[in-house]
Amino acid sequence: MTSSVALLHCVGCLPHVTSARQGPYRLCNAQRVHSQRQLICLRSFTSQQPAQGRCSQIQTQAGLHGDDWSTAPDSYLTLGLAHCFEKKDDGKLQDKFVIEPITANSLECMAAGAKTCFKHVTSLRFEEAMTKDRSMLPDTFSEGLFCEDFDFRCGASARTWQRSHAQDNLLDIVPLGQNKSNFNYNLDEKRVLNFENVVDDSDNVKQDMSIDVYGRQKDDEVDASQQASPDASDNKVTEEAEDEMDALLSA
Repeated sequence: MTSSVALLHCVGCLPHVTSARQGPYRLCNAQRVHSQRQLICLRSFTSQQPAQGRCSQIQTQAGLHGDDWSTAPDSYLTLGLAHCFEKKDDGKLQDKFVIEPITANSLECMAAGAKTCFKHVTSLRFEEAMTKDRSMLPDTFSEGLFCEDFDFRCGASARTWQRSHAQDNLLDIVPLGQNKSNFNYNLDEKRVLNFENVVDDSDNVKQDMSIDVYGRQKDDEVDASQQASPDASDNKVTEEAEDEMDALLSA
């Protein structure tokens, strides 16, 4: 890549700064000429390179920007014991304790006093968590079950702890190898693991008339006037018929 840039500099094909006094059509033509020259130079340069060399460069770039999401084995990680529930067929809730990784921002909120269903939080190395060995966890985690996608979620959570803010300010919330339980543990809003959200028409919220932006009030007035107008016409016809009948009888 360096040699290609140097080649472009040598032949003078890289775009240069143009004067602001040039007109728009003249500027576009200049850009077009530069683009054509760049394409010709790059083609001639790559054609001179061996195919094996080009493939090795591509493989190197793919290695730098690929989908390798590996996490260092000694990365800091926090695991929490979440008090969840599971709904049975009879509608009753049964306690369920789940071992889940906790991200840096989530633990920061918990430390600030936010309500949480985590009873206990411990910290350990990423490689220790990947073993799923309960002997490496405190005794309070013995009744918990590992959450779904545990490995993937642990990797994602461990990467949040590699950020500068977490490294500088949050590692002392739960020091490595310790267990903390002094969070705002609260079950007012229960986490139901097998909850299914079924949406129906009753979930629709009708907008209050005081903030009517769709003209519904005018539509209602028009409908009311249309409903009232047939009654008025019927009364008028009835009065005319009665007047005619009185006239005939009087004659």
